[in-house]
Amino acid sequence: MTTIPPTPPKIDIDFTDAQLTGHGGWAFLARRARTLDLPQALAQAVQLKCRRRGASDAEMLWSLIASLAVGNGALSDLDALRSDAVGCRLLGLRQAPSSRRAGEYLARFGAADVTALLEVARRLSQAIAPKVIAHELATRGYVPLFIDGTAIEVDGQLFEQAAPGYSGETQYWLHGVFIGSLWSSGRLHPGGVDVAAGWRDQLEQDITPLLAVDTPVWARVDNAYYRGDFVRYCQQHGWDYSISVTNDTFRRPVLEVLEGLPERAWTDIGLGESATRVYHRPQGWTEHPYVVVRRLYDGPQQRLMPAYTVILVSRDDLPLAELVRRHRGKQGQENAFKGPLIDMDLHHPPCRRFHANQAFYVCGQIAQLLLRAVQYELLPTTARRHGLRPLIRYLMRTVARLVRTGRRWRLDFAKNNFHLDWLFYAACQLE
Repeated sequence: MTTIPPTPPKIDIDFTDAQLTGHGGWAFLARRARTLDLPQALAQAVQLKCRRRGASDAEMLWSLIASLAVGNGALSDLDALRSDAVGCRLLGLRQAPSSRRAGEYLARFGAADVTALLEVARRLSQAIAPKVIAHELATRGYVPLFIDGTAIEVDGQLFEQAAPGYSGETQYWLHGVFIGSLWSSGRLHPGGVDVAAGWRDQLEQDITPLLAVDTPVWARVDNAYYRGDFVRYCQQHGWDYSISVTNDTFRRPVLEVLEGLPERAWTDIGLGESATRVYHRPQGWTEHPYVVVRRLYDGPQQRLMPAYTVILVSRDDLPLAELVRRHRGKQGQENAFKGPLIDMDLHHPPCRRFHANQAFYVCGQIAQLLLRAVQYELLPTTARRHGLRPLIRYLMRTVARLVRTGRRWRLDFAKNNFHLDWLFYAACQLE
């Protein structure tokens, strides 16, 4: 067999005066932000600067949000934005801050300033959520609600309020609530807090106002929320729910009900699994249905002992396969939570002060909200199935050339872009 090795041509290197940027998608982001009145909201909510010198409060925060929206999660990435004249023009920045100034600015945040910035994120979520909710209702028939927390790693001993978590590692704790793929609520907590800390405040302040009383909601959560208060909250608001029960202590009384259960009680749900429905009343609760999924094989090999998955559910009028399918759909929302952390590089807080890091993560939430606004408002409906990574790679990080002609600015994209259809569709929506 003939092997033909690649032979890259010899290329001469030169430089150009053309006004180029590697983040042409900022044009779409900035237009959505202006339509949603975000720059004005930032200017009114946070006023920490004392001198009218350098970047303003709104420019400080908008620079950070725009940088996060293209996946640049380090403050040092602001230095690259500062040297990108085309990017600054697309974002409407009179001045972009350096990374050092941005860090000093975040360090000025106090609890009241973080609360004011959270209010901006809350209003932005209220503006974007209706379209996301309508899409979920049209495609699923219900609105999937996902609540989860994740550890935020810190390196060193100088981070304020960082503490060992249940894993023993020093960390903060970030809680997020997602409506579909929309990061509708976020809170950064000190380290060492309860893994479900603050869930009620987030639901009451940020989520419940977004959902009409008659909206069918399905909340799906993990074992951290296997608690009576959470179940009663869902019942009071008429939400359906399903909870993974992974703690051995909580699983034991449910699995004991299976003893002596005949084989005919199990229903095949496909993929080598079978399921049954049992009822159990935890102490202090009303009786609840549980779906138990049984797996007898790992691939072609039979297991010595069956593997069981226990799921508390709110309904017993749906087929077992449908209940399992709805609950396992939370994996997609778990990936939506991983999106900001991985694709926007939010795994590591940049500042030593706790309130500074809180403000940083609120800016990350605002960036995610804006990306979803671009996705739902400017891109084809088929693009809504994608996570953040394709949006950042094929829309935000698109090379473009800025040209001034006829007293107007024009942004040129190459016709060989992978998702030219996205760019063309978004451009048509802006016309």
